[in-house]
Formats: sequence, structure tokens, C-alpha cells
Amino acid sequence: MNTFLAVLTGGGLAAAGGLGSGWLNNWELGKYLSHYADWARSVQPFLGPVPTPEPMPPEERWRIETLVMNHGSLEVRRLLEQWREQAQKIENADIVIRMAEQSRNPGTLADDALRERQALEEYRRAMHEADEAIRDRMRTELGSQAQPALERGDPASM
Repeated sequence: MNTFLAVLTGGGLAAAGGLGSGWLNNWELGKYLSHYADWARSVQPFLGPVPTPEPMPPEERWRIETLVMNHGSLEVRRLLEQWREQAQKIENADIVIRMAEQSRNPGTLADDALRERQALEEYRRAMHEADEAIRDRMRTELGSQAQPALERGDPASM
């Protein structure tokens, strides 16, 4: 899994009068975060196998990444970077664990794999917390843009 990410918070499009599009793009980000939460749960699960979701098509991932880089608020981008760091830790841990499992003589790699296996739940927890912070921030930003439009009776916001 490569680095990914994306969001178009309500702030970017709402400022241009496209509040409805902001809601749609927040939905897309939520779907994106949920997809990778499923992936994180499937990596080296503690109990039994967990199905790995189908990979997100590269074009979709690129589109979402472009949206966040072009339109996401600085705060959402900062939170997404924290989220991405945890996702990368999960991916790296999986690689180390698999390498140790496939090695004929794992040596110190086995120690590294054990440490990573023990750290996986903490990585997942931190990724979940970052996910929640992103969603909270999106709701706040979308809400702060929606309220003035609703007060003006802006039809684009209804």
C-alpha cells in the first residue's frame, strides 16, 4: 500500500459557494478513511483472519490526494499526515513480520518482528484517533461554513 490520503473539506468549496459539493467530498473522505481502517484491521490480526479489502483504484486515490492538497485546510492536512504516519507504521510492521516469518534464519529480525507485532495495536489505536480527529475537524469546518449560508438563505446550502 502506498501513501494515500485525501480530503476536500467543506471550507474549500463552501467558500466558493459549493457547500453541497463539500458535503459530498467529506463523504468521500469518510469512505476513504473507512476503507483504510478495514485494511488496518486486516494486517496481522490478533484473532483469526480478517478479510483484506480490495485495493482502492490508483486513479481514485490520486483524485482524493489531489483534492486534499489543493483544497484541504491546513489543519485537516496536518491531521491527515498524522493518520498517514500511523498507516505507514502498520505497513512497515507487516513487512518486518512477514520477512521474519519467511526467513530460514530470522535472527534479530525475529526480535524486531516481535516488537512490531506488539506495537501493532498501538499503531491501530493512534490511526483510529487520527481518523476521529479528522472527522471532527471536517464537521467543524463544514459547520462553520454552512451556518452563514443557512442564515443568508443561500439555496446552495439547502
